[in-house]
Amino acid sequence: MELDRAGARMTSRRHLIAIATYRRPDDLRRLLDSLAESVDDTADIVVVDNDAAGSARQVVEGHPLAPVYEIEPEPGIASARNRGLTHFRTDHAGVVFVDDDEWVEPDWYATITRYARESGAGVVQGPVVTVLPEDAPAWVRRGGFYQRRLDQTGAELPSAATNNTLLTREAWERAGSPTFDPEFSSTGGSDWDLFWGVRKAGARILFCGEAVVSEDVPASRLSWPWLRQRFVRNGIVEARVQRKHGDPIIPFAAKALATLAIGVAQVALDSALGRGRRSRSVRRVLIPVGKLAGLFGYRVHEYRREG
Repeated sequence: MELDRAGARMTSRRHLIAIATYRRPDDLRRLLDSLAESVDDTADIVVVDNDAAGSARQVVEGHPLAPVYEIEPEPGIASARNRGLTHFRTDHAGVVFVDDDEWVEPDWYATITRYARESGAGVVQGPVVTVLPEDAPAWVRRGGFYQRRLDQTGAELPSAATNNTLLTREAWERAGSPTFDPEFSSTGGSDWDLFWGVRKAGARILFCGEAVVSEDVPASRLSWPWLRQRFVRNGIVEARVQRKHGDPIIPFAAKALATLAIGVAQVALDSALGRGRRSRSVRRVLIPVGKLAGLFGYRVHEYRREG
């Protein structure tokens, strides 16, 4: 236990690491192996298996870290994330979310938890470095489509994803102890929705560039149709979150239209100069298209499960 920055109360150094998984046993094992090299005895780990058949059981229960293993039979990432939140105890200073297809650096746990303590942020988002396969198409590498934007440490963000994020207990409780909205389960975006609300409740969301995790890109996602759908879907999620939280729609739509116009001009210039598809210009076309479509109720059910 230690004094917080204001010296007003005692805070715990314990943190919960919550992992939702669905039929990725090899990736999950790699993540757990990397966590074993990063965490200390202040970390509690829970793995929530969203496969009712329990396909991750053998990996989790046989791992030296001995994480808590739970099965959440209700399909959907929101349900799995919420099951993880049930393990967020009052003695946890925060909960850290990381995806099952990622792996962490040896100093990751110490870095992200220390930055949360020292910065006073309610939410800390770390970078996710995408590792492309050697045979990735040349246009994918040239266009920079899978490399996420890397902000400077200390940059304030409007929201966050659960792929490398720490949420403090104080910020969570101030926001009313929210849970992930199942209405976003098949479309994605329940994390953006939750952290948007946490920020609106007064928390600062800060970027920590030193708390690094990495991820692979599966071959099934190395295609233009997948990228096109993902960019549009991201725009739709932002529109849905805006409407759900009662944010002004007219400025949101106006900004989307302006960005779309700039994006169309940039795509035309890229084409004229023979550059091919570029992430920056394509995003400025497809994400605003998604935002406008989302305002009219359009949905992309990227995570819908058959049956």
